[in-house]
Amino acid sequence: MLVNLAIALSTFLFTPDQKQQAPKTQVMYVKENTVPCTGVAPMDCMQVRVENETEWSNFYSNIQGFKYVPGYQYKLLVLVTPVKNPPMDAPNVRYTLRKILMKKKVAITSTGSPFVPGKRWVLVEMNGTPINKGKIYLEFDASGNRYHGHGGCNGIGGEFTANQEAGIVSFKRGMSTLMACPDETDMRNESTFQQSLDSKTYNYRVENGRLNMYGNGKLLLSFKQSSSASNDAKPEQPDVWGFISSKKWNLMKLNNNTITDAGMFLEFDPQTGRYHGRGGCNMINGTFKHTKTTIAMGLGMSTKMACSVDAMKREAEFLKTISGKTFRFDIAEQTLNLYEKNKLVMIFGMADKDAQ
Repeated sequence: MLVNLAIALSTFLFTPDQKQQAPKTQVMYVKENTVPCTGVAPMDCMQVRVENETEWSNFYSNIQGFKYVPGYQYKLLVLVTPVKNPPMDAPNVRYTLRKILMKKKVAITSTGSPFVPGKRWVLVEMNGTPINKGKIYLEFDASGNRYHGHGGCNGIGGEFTANQEAGIVSFKRGMSTLMACPDETDMRNESTFQQSLDSKTYNYRVENGRLNMYGNGKLLLSFKQSSSASNDAKPEQPDVWGFISSKKWNLMKLNNNTITDAGMFLEFDPQTGRYHGRGGCNMINGTFKHTKTTIAMGLGMSTKMACSVDAMKREAEFLKTISGKTFRFDIAEQTLNLYEKNKLVMIFGMADKDAQ
């Protein structure tokens, strides 16, 4: 490896009572595309390997006299010269082009933006391990900044943002259905994949039909575009409202106040379009309409029991906050989060319906 060569040269240079190692020639192969990497700062690295090696490595230096052109594979003869007393963070060897032994055109195909409806990206590699079953995939809807797909056992979904000029994609915490995996490998792969998406940011590139996602210059996730996506059945998506309606949602935060008292909660019935719960003192209920990302609450009603001044004040604030309002929502970890004009106004904690 080039890294090993550099280390060997560095060790030699700093070994007492030995002469500086003489320059040597080396055959080096250069791949047709660069990848995002991080040296002293974020950068793009050529991918290289030396003779008798099969793995490509990121090249953090440069080759004097060599002008790299993407789309070509190269076989180079380079002169490797040790550098005496290099500056801090500078390489201890210098590479100089002696001869281009081979230059071969290699097509780098791109399918355009991956974040458009109708493209299914099937996971084929994760953390360096091939994924062969084709069960794990993602589809994107950039208009709503949402993704959905399958983790191998369960439908998954969530939000993402992408800076396509910079080649950066960020995933927010998502959700999934709750089916058990009969296969331990599928269960393990699904768990690892969900962790790979959970609040993670990647550099990405579409290369030769693959959607590749990199972290610190290392390929972590690789997807291939499904050739039969347009003929597939509609992708299985998380049943968001089936999940929400199966739980009790205890109020944890209201506007800027943390709620520690028990007894303030909501439950939703999408079939009837009604919600009910408790405001801490009185029973409350009302109507709502929903989409996959929004909930529009009708005017709330409550019983008329008298409680302490603080409890009544908090209950009135709760009813005022939800009544007649439309919220964007997401589910992260075990919380239901409601946003008004992109401001987080309420957080509910998940509990079983029979939980007290």
